[in-house]
Amino acid sequence: MNQAMICPLILVVEDDKEYQELLERGHKRSQISCEFKIVDSAEEAFQYLENHHTIPNLILLDYDLPGMDGLQMVEELKKSSYRALPILMFSVHNRPQLIEQAYEKGVSSFIPKPDGYTSIIELWHSICTFWGEYASLPTLT
Repeated sequence: MNQAMICPLILVVEDDKEYQELLERGHKRSQISCEFKIVDSAEEAFQYLENHHTIPNLILLDYDLPGMDGLQMVEELKKSSYRALPILMFSVHNRPQLIEQAYEKGVSSFIPKPDGYTSIIELWHSICTFWGEYASLPTLT
């Protein structure tokens, strides 16, 4: 177990307002001790990264985004000073080709997008337990 037992900050990149609300309600219900910030697009995620002093420990990234999609965002992240940030991509599109492309681009993991309140709560528990307690995360400055 990670000795630091950090409270991870998760940057969620999700454009669907209803799904954002579901993520927020599930987080509150899960009563886990991780923080998160939701942005609506890849472009907004890059603005957040550039303009905030607190760098997230993990990016939870939807594949299907307006403008720059999730795969394109991963490509850009891997060319930047944020290339070591773990990226957990999720999508309702679980085609083998998309999953393979995501890993080739550099995601840390790809999961099916949780489709209900209970599975959202389980997602928060899993993410915060693994990324907050077990995984050793890079220090970015």
